[in-house]
Amino acid sequence: MFPHCCNSEETTMIVAEEPTGARVCGGANWAKDDNAVCIVGAQGEALQRFMATHDRSGLKDMVRRLLRAGVDEVGIERPDGPVVDALLAAGLTVLVIPPGQVKNLRSRYGSAGNKDDRFDSYVLADVVRTDRRRLRPLERDTVATTALRTTVRARRDRTLRRSAAVSARGWCRSRCGTGAGRTGAGRTGAGVVRCRR
Repeated sequence: MFPHCCNSEETTMIVAEEPTGARVCGGANWAKDDNAVCIVGAQGEALQRFMATHDRSGLKDMVRRLLRAGVDEVGIERPDGPVVDALLAAGLTVLVIPPGQVKNLRSRYGSAGNKDDRFDSYVLADVVRTDRRRLRPLERDTVATTALRTTVRARRDRTLRRSAAVSARGWCRSRCGTGAGRTGAGRTGAGVVRCRR
């Protein structure tokens, strides 16, 4: 038998809301030709929507408009590139939300799942507003990380060129016969065998 104080009819629960300031968040969806950008207010309403081009003036204008609106955190799908560089250089916090996660989040907002850059920019901004505690800010690469990334990219490019040269050599041998070296095939300066037939 429970004591009288545990009766659910007499128990009241008081939930105090945490005070939050008017938070304005941004979302930038990187498309092929331009960026769809959305700024949402504290209640999730879209305050501004605009397109920004990939050139220097477009990115500068995008950053200026975000800062003027009071945005300090921006959601984006890609963790690298000129858009991220511009946002970080302006002192904005960049929160990466992977494309697969954005695809799954569309249903939260009633979308049929179709890809729409303007809608995705809203989803990115609103997810920053509502789920901020689950997102990790993107940190700038250290000098060592940048050097390692450059080295890995150069090695990958060299491997691809070497692979293309080997493929070209094989193609030449198939056209010129198995003794391609004896039938007039020569090596060019780029390391690609060209058939002289």
